[in-house]
Amino acid sequence: MEDWFFALKETVEKEGEAVLATVTESRGSVPRKAGARMIVGREGRIFGTIGGGLLEYQAEQTAKTVIQKKESCFGDCDLSGTQAAEEGMICGGTLRVHYQYLGKGMPDLEKTMEKLRQEYESALKSGKVYIFGGGHVSQALVPVLASVGFRCVVLEDREEFLQKELFPGAWEVRRVCNDRISETVKIREEDYVCILTRGHKDDMIIQAQVLQTKASYIGVIGSRRKAAAVAAALKEKYHISSEELKRVHTPIGLPIGAETPAEIAVSIAAELIRCRAGQPDKK
Repeated sequence: MEDWFFALKETVEKEGEAVLATVTESRGSVPRKAGARMIVGREGRIFGTIGGGLLEYQAEQTAKTVIQKKESCFGDCDLSGTQAAEEGMICGGTLRVHYQYLGKGMPDLEKTMEKLRQEYESALKSGKVYIFGGGHVSQALVPVLASVGFRCVVLEDREEFLQKELFPGAWEVRRVCNDRISETVKIREEDYVCILTRGHKDDMIIQAQVLQTKASYIGVIGSRRKAAAVAAALKEKYHISSEELKRVHTPIGLPIGAETPAEIAVSIAAELIRCRAGQPDKK
């Protein structure tokens, strides 16, 4: 979990000052998008990342200058120049970053920290996307969703898929027992669920449990033929009504002819954006 506020608070308390570097705008192909944060102290990066490599080095140097001057500012990190090419970074874009200075000598420090705390807690209250299954589609989906402001929690029962490195931008990666998901996660009304496991059986078991929650979105991967078979099994085995099954978006994602994991990820992200915006389902 990205507990950036507590890391920032601790740094200010221990070192007396820190810089909160926040990406406010991205242009071109860059590793992190708006909202990415990094905390920098006198000696360099302490917490978070806005992209790594040369980009992060540039940001650290700017943040250290901000600490020296004790003045907040905006700055651009460029990945399109000769130096970036020489470093092997082929992203070819720029980030606009806000460097916010926070020091114990500031007259409004308490007020500023309270505002940042409220921002942090507001993000925690917003819905999460619970993604069951950590296969290729999930690995493609997480960074897409993260780039547009969704907080993704990946839930898997297989050890080899419990590596956060597989899911850039994931909020959390947790182990789950597919037949007892309530032991691991509490799905709220504002949350979204994407069921992308390795097979029909696991999808059905999870779907039956998720339908007992008030999740705002439930999507299940698979063909229409699979969806019909699973729906029939859910009715017979779990006594789930046709009305309840209408809550399920399956096949998951908007119908754009997606075939590859990357294309399917885009179609799912588009459907979640539409759901978040309160737009009607036009499937």
